Amino acid sequence: MPSYTQSSSLNDKRYNLDATMRPIGPSFQVKKVRKGTSLELELAGTISASSVTGANGIRLEIRVNGLNPDYKIQGSLKAGHLSDSIYTKSVYTALTVGTYTGQVYAQAAPSGTATDVILDPGGWGEVILATEF
Repeated sequence: MPSYTQSSSLNDKRYNLDATMRPIGPSFQVKKVRKGTSLELELAGTISASSVTGANGIRLEIRVNGLNPDYKIQGSLKAGHLSDSIYTKSVYTALTVGTYTGQVYAQAAPSGTATDVILDPGGWGEVILATEF
């Protein structure tokens, strides 16, 4: 039977991004309680920015303890758009039992920038859903 955890609201403050992948939004704790299970983290929400430069916009993913996931679907805010819906999912298949810190990570395109980036700009209480199964 799966177990579920969710983050607190992702709407916390604005971030300025460059081409370096870095954490944005609040972090949250997720507890993996069983051996031999996978941990999935999923976000379906919105993102906005005051400005986005560079041809490719902003790339987003969810990480635990800053680790790259084994499998992922990256979200993006395309160049030329300042607000849009996003979907991103990360799957970890080999984590040991324990407590981990989850967080959204983001970066602007190479040689690009993004200013005043905010997750859940409408303040609707969007969250990351973590499922262990």
